[in-house]
Amino acid sequence: MLLVAEDVVKDPNEEEAEPKSAEADAEGDARPSEDVDPAEMAEEDLSYEAGDSAEEEGASASEPDPRDAQIEELTQQLLRTRADFDNFRRRTRQEREELVQFATKKLLADLLPVLDNFDRAIQALEGVDEPQMKQGIEMVHRQLIQVMHQYGVTEMDAVGAPFDPSQHEAVMQEQVEGQEPGRVIEVLQKGYLLHGKVLRPAMVKVSV
Repeated sequence: MLLVAEDVVKDPNEEEAEPKSAEADAEGDARPSEDVDPAEMAEEDLSYEAGDSAEEEGASASEPDPRDAQIEELTQQLLRTRADFDNFRRRTRQEREELVQFATKKLLADLLPVLDNFDRAIQALEGVDEPQMKQGIEMVHRQLIQVMHQYGVTEMDAVGAPFDPSQHEAVMQEQVEGQEPGRVIEVLQKGYLLHGKVLRPAMVKVSV
């Protein structure tokens, strides 16, 4: 039996080919992939950051600012304070005017009996032959009435008016034919107003 020893003969081209393929693989690993573009990667990073920033701004814009509520509250407080001050100023002015108008109310009320006596004196002189005396009394009476008018005192016009318990004091009642009930038919004592308010009610006779 013959044994034939065959020498393994390596092709020199094959030995050189293998290193080349290894180097090619290393170079291939070192080169960037043809499918990835660095510019596109940079744009994606920028768009991602811009998207995140927009989302954060949107979230912050949707949340209410607590300073706005505080400003609104302070504004309402200021408006209420201003309204209260205006009301206070108006009440103070009105009270001052009323004080000036009615400061002499007690004095004027005390003078009304004097005015009544002048009225009685003039009535008593009717038919008396004393023209100078009557003229003097009437002159003083007119002067007193003018002074009372200057201070806002006016006489009530009560006869024929409907009975008003806030202005009239009924001391007598009488049934009068053809007269509507509840009417003032006679004034027994004159009533007076001070700036439109009752200074003294009129004593009257009322129809029934």
